[in-house]
Amino acid sequence: MQKVIILLVLFLAIFGQIGAQETEGTEDEKKSLYPALLGGVFTNTVFHLTSRLFGADFAQTSLESIKTNLESPWIWDSDAFLFNHPGHPYQGGLYHAAARSNGFNFYESILFDATGSLTWELFGETDIPSLNDLVVTTFGGAAFGEMLHLLYLEIDNPWAAALVSPMDALNNAVLQKKPPRTNNLYYISASLAPGWIRSIKEDRQILRQLRDSDINLTPSNIYTINMDGEVIYGDPFIHNSKKPYSQFEVKWQLGGSFDFSWFDWTLLTDGYLISINPIDTEKNSLSTGLSMQYDMIVGNNTNFASNALDWSQKWKHTFKNTTLELKTHIGWTFLGSSEYYPFAELSGMNLDPHETDNDYGIGGNGKIFFTLQNSKYGKLTLGSCNYLLYIIPWNKPESKGREYLHMSFFEYAYSFTEKFSIFVNDSLYIKTGTSHRRANVVSVADRILLGVQWTFLNKNL
Repeated sequence: MQKVIILLVLFLAIFGQIGAQETEGTEDEKKSLYPALLGGVFTNTVFHLTSRLFGADFAQTSLESIKTNLESPWIWDSDAFLFNHPGHPYQGGLYHAAARSNGFNFYESILFDATGSLTWELFGETDIPSLNDLVVTTFGGAAFGEMLHLLYLEIDNPWAAALVSPMDALNNAVLQKKPPRTNNLYYISASLAPGWIRSIKEDRQILRQLRDSDINLTPSNIYTINMDGEVIYGDPFIHNSKKPYSQFEVKWQLGGSFDFSWFDWTLLTDGYLISINPIDTEKNSLSTGLSMQYDMIVGNNTNFASNALDWSQKWKHTFKNTTLELKTHIGWTFLGSSEYYPFAELSGMNLDPHETDNDYGIGGNGKIFFTLQNSKYGKLTLGSCNYLLYIIPWNKPESKGREYLHMSFFEYAYSFTEKFSIFVNDSLYIKTGTSHRRANVVSVADRILLGVQWTFLNKNL
């Protein structure tokens, strides 16, 4: 526990030193300490009272529970995956937005993320304080909060802006000091598509248990409905900046079946912390630099999240009627989370409680996206995301081994107008786990979509 806290403090200290140098594009605004802190207190109070109102056990706090939390050593918790991801990063994002909307820069706001998380763990719930929650809320919250804060500044409609970043909207309503719009959005699209998914799960011991039962552990040949979208903030290929997240990208996807036998949710993000622009010619543009990544791939047989620092490069070559784009990211996952048997209870599996716990680890990740677009023949996109997680052996005695997640996709889109197109997409998910548990796991899912896409903004045209 002490090692993790020391590393977190050092990490924040380094960020603080870098933050002192963050001058480019910083809002010319006086920093307001107490409103920023009160924003965190307000967030925790609303979460606590709402949870208590609905009878959540963890919200039944008392002086005795607070005393226990203050005296107990911190642990690695076993909360539900969806509670930890994206729950805690979003909560941290509210702390972050409270600080950003009161004049603090990105790195300074991370200290508010950590403070909000620390006070929640000690005073907001009865559960023993959790180390993984502290890390994920702090750094996942920095990623969430910064992106939502910057998007909030781009939205003119106050109600839509409030949905994107409630803490920014609250601060603006009370203090009336919304910073000016930056007009830095580069690309926005959304799509809707019916789909078909086939899922296979190989787990010898589990399958032997189910052989004599009527339980369908992993549904196959399921028809789904899917929504997805992409947001790009700032020019990805011409970017030279010391200001964090002055260029970032978000890809999201949400899908499920009508009978709730299948559910999947993907979120891929990256934001430059610092970048340079070594090539900028008429035909070639290249940006490269250090980026922060928060990725989450949730589904019947995935449930995986990665908080990472990567080195990224984004290159574009322009031909007469064709553009070629290549984006790569490779780096260190400083905290990953994986559920070894996702949605085991929903599948009817009779497992010991510890076998459905989240595993926490460190490792590496690599992502690559290739796009070829022709003004006449359409747009072809290929992508591959790979994560290797080594489970931290001392986080929980029952968690050992390593886990690997691969996600790749092929997509072709044909445009009828600048805004409207149809597309076909084939996505493959593979998750493997080796463990001391009673069975290793191999999960495979393949999804095919055919749908329509609407492009709201594309500055590349």
